[in-house]
Amino acid sequence: MRCHRVHISVFPLGSSEPPRVLSAIEHAWVKPAYKSSREHQGAWHVEAEMEAPLPPQDDEPAFVERISMAIWQRLGRYVKVVVDLSPDEADEVQHRELSRSEYLRLMRTP
Repeated sequence: MRCHRVHISVFPLGSSEPPRVLSAIEHAWVKPAYKSSREHQGAWHVEAEMEAPLPPQDDEPAFVERISMAIWQRLGRYVKVVVDLSPDEADEVQHRELSRSEYLRLMRTP
């Protein structure tokens, strides 16, 4: 299995939400090797980095959908989730972010 380097950024969050975001990431995939949460102008921003194989059932777009949905479900609302990922042997990083309309579509899917 190919490892992927993944950086996830989530914003804006309330002060109680950073631990819930990190828990959602860990539950959906792996425990972040690096994590940071900081306050900026009254909102919290979480960053997490990890390196591991993607789940066998996921290609890169499916992984981004699944990890974003896990965060949204844990929070019960839409927040901006940006996922940068690259296979460990590649230098090129794929930047993916799902919009609010994609959130609405995915969260309605049974």
